[in-house]
Amino acid sequence: MKITLKKIVDLHRYIGLGICIFLVHLALTGIFLNHSIGLRLDKTFVTWPWLLNQYNLSVPEPVNIFTIGKNNFSTIDGEVFFNDKPIFLAEEELLGAIQNRDTFILASSSIITVISKEGYIINKDNILPFTIKNIGFYEDEVAINDSEDKIWSSESINGVWKLTENMTAQWSKEGSLTPENKEKIRKYYVGDGVSLEQIILDFHSGAIFQKAGKIFFDVISILLIILSFTGIWLWTIKRKY
Repeated sequence: MKITLKKIVDLHRYIGLGICIFLVHLALTGIFLNHSIGLRLDKTFVTWPWLLNQYNLSVPEPVNIFTIGKNNFSTIDGEVFFNDKPIFLAEEELLGAIQNRDTFILASSSIITVISKEGYIINKDNILPFTIKNIGFYEDEVAINDSEDKIWSSESINGVWKLTENMTAQWSKEGSLTPENKEKIRKYYVGDGVSLEQIILDFHSGAIFQKAGKIFFDVISILLIILSFTGIWLWTIKRKY
């Protein structure tokens, strides 16, 4: 294919048009960044889920949620949470939670854990004569429904466990996070979100598009090189003639 002067001029023009759009993008985002403090871009945050995913910010789905009054116990990403506070790593699946006077009692299949009302571990017992299926309470005693559907009761988790028949206990049931705790957990993982200043900066540099942004900037760089060479060549031809 023969390369003519007209083809070089057309190539120069089309590349110049594309680069012009890109330069407008750089200029606009640059103006915003230059006035970031005055526009309070560093104080304005965005929490759109799709955008947070671009920054690898996400809230793991809470499971095994148990509600006691305004308090929640849940398991999130392998940790047991008391409301919005992680209190210990989950060794086993959380099966139930009850309140016993001023403490909370959590149960998994082979571990019973006593938690203070402030969310601190007071006691933990993993030497039990049964495998736990659920936990509840009967009058003033802690009740356990084991894997064989037998009912056990004790005045405390360190007391003597008695096999009991015909007991009508109140068993722990799964619930849902309160709106307040749900919001606190979201903030625990993603904070206030991503500032507009950071978003515009990453849009300015192309970093927001991750790998695609790098490829795009590589293409733009190549086009700028071509534009420079064709511009110099056309300028030389013009001077010659």
